[in-house]
Amino acid sequence: MKSFADPSTTFELVFEEASVGQGGLTARRPTGEIRCTECRAVATNIDDFPHEQWCPQRFVHSRWYAEQLQG
Repeated sequence: MKSFADPSTTFELVFEEASVGQGGLTARRPTGEIRCTECRAVATNIDDFPHEQWCPQRFVHSRWYAEQLQG
C-alpha cells in the first residue's frame, strides 16, 4: 500500500472561483475536496476515494489507514 505523501503519487486540491464584489473580481477558494490526477476522481477524504478500477493510485491511503488495517 502506498501513501498519498509518496512523491510518486499525485493529487491536487480542488478550487472554485467566486465573485468578490461588483467590480468583476474573483477569488479562488479551496472546496475541501481532493482530485486524483490519474483518474480525476474527487473525494473529501484520501482514504475513501472512488478511484477507477484501472487507476494506478487506487490503493493509495494514509499511514493511519494502513495501520488500522494491520490491527
